[in-house]
Amino acid sequence: MSPETLEDHLRRATRSFTARLPEDEALALGRELALEVARAHGETPPRHPELDPSAIPMEGDRPRLDGGTVEGDVAEDLLTLGALLQWLTTGETPEPAWRLDGPPEADLASIARRGVLAGLASPRSAERFASAAQAAEALASALRPEPALTPPWPLFRGDASRSGVRAAGPAIGSLGAIWEAAVGGIVGSPALTAGLVVAPVTDGRLVFLDRATGRRAHEVRLGAAIESSPALGEGLVVLGTDGGEVVALDLVRGREVWRVAVGRMVRSSPLLHAGRVFVGVVDGRAAGAILALEARTGKSLWRRKLGPVFSSPALAGATVVIGSDDGSVHALDSETGALVWSHALGGRVRSTPAMGGDLVFVSDFDGRLVAVRLADGSRAWGRELGQPVYSSVAVSPSLALVGCHDGRLRGLRPQDGEPLFELSTRGPIVSSPLLVAGQGVVASTDGELYVADGEGRLRAQITLARDGVQSTPAVDGDVLFVGSARGLHAVRLLP
Repeated sequence: MSPETLEDHLRRATRSFTARLPEDEALALGRELALEVARAHGETPPRHPELDPSAIPMEGDRPRLDGGTVEGDVAEDLLTLGALLQWLTTGETPEPAWRLDGPPEADLASIARRGVLAGLASPRSAERFASAAQAAEALASALRPEPALTPPWPLFRGDASRSGVRAAGPAIGSLGAIWEAAVGGIVGSPALTAGLVVAPVTDGRLVFLDRATGRRAHEVRLGAAIESSPALGEGLVVLGTDGGEVVALDLVRGREVWRVAVGRMVRSSPLLHAGRVFVGVVDGRAAGAILALEARTGKSLWRRKLGPVFSSPALAGATVVIGSDDGSVHALDSETGALVWSHALGGRVRSTPAMGGDLVFVSDFDGRLVAVRLADGSRAWGRELGQPVYSSVAVSPSLALVGCHDGRLRGLRPQDGEPLFELSTRGPIVSSPLLVAGQGVVASTDGELYVADGEGRLRAQITLARDGVQSTPAVDGDVLFVGSARGLHAVRLLP
């Protein structure tokens, strides 16, 4: 009696191919095949097994790849494995065109699962797995239930206070490049889950990249250019578009949940809190608003007219604070949208307010940096910087950092605005600085990433992209992610 083959096993499991193999079973079988391919590749000399289901014997419920040749190609083996797994999960018969264009996207249960399949079956080398062992590990991870974890960096500036601070970790002594993903220009700030980087590409794509490798797991075309940074929360990814829409996608599946037209353009980065989405809107040259939407449906809850709003909302308790091109920073009640106070700076306020204790730190295009009392909107202090400021302030109890269009990173004392230091770069600073373990981290349009200590001394520097960086970094642990005119970069923060 001939041993059972994978084809026989599948015929029995699918009632002679009249039913689909359950997704979990198909991926588990794919993981076993990937482990077998990895075993074959690990032999001396490496072996390239045949991956025809009719020629793969089964030992119980596991495939066994003992045959093959010593002549072959690892990439070809992985592509064949990907085509087989595409057939197992979707029932689609492999076609020659897949070698050039890849298979159609499989509608699997999560971004992670679709990303594994794309990494195996993609014809683009930058998106492939480097080895069968890596693919097996990714399949095993994709089969585990999605962890109910709070995203480590869910929105622009890190949290609802928009302070740009990560206090934990050792002092940074050097920087090391991990990977670069050439996905296209990124101006917005990436957001981070436990395993993915979510980044907006200016041509209108939202990309989901594997954090460890930079491999593209998923992408969604939103139909308009994007400079709004995505926000994660309530099980959603929410961001605005230059087409004037706010779009929400399911964070696990990456599928659109809702989209609403709210104005002419949305450059503001949304804030998700207590079942609501707060976001700024540009309606025209002299008009804009901040509004609140229901996170589950996108239904409008309230709208407060202001000047054009490029700034992103920050939250302190029940108060939402945001800047406007009308030259002021405004505080509103998050439940009703009622105006609590407004504070006039004079120039357009496109930076995002940063909360620091009982003060709000914000700057304008005329070069003013002010600290405003959260309680009543009165000014605690102001400082004329002499240069337009788009960059948002990073603030801790001991240091306030802001980047200026003259290419200087300025450090000030947060209690009274007293200047402490200046660090020069070779291009305007549009990106917002971070404070990581007490050190300033900032990207410049000169394409460099800089690290300065608490006294302004340069401690580390790395070239990201000669064509410039406007994106604000996101940090988790000892890894930083930032966009550039070329794509996305992962950088190790080394002690």
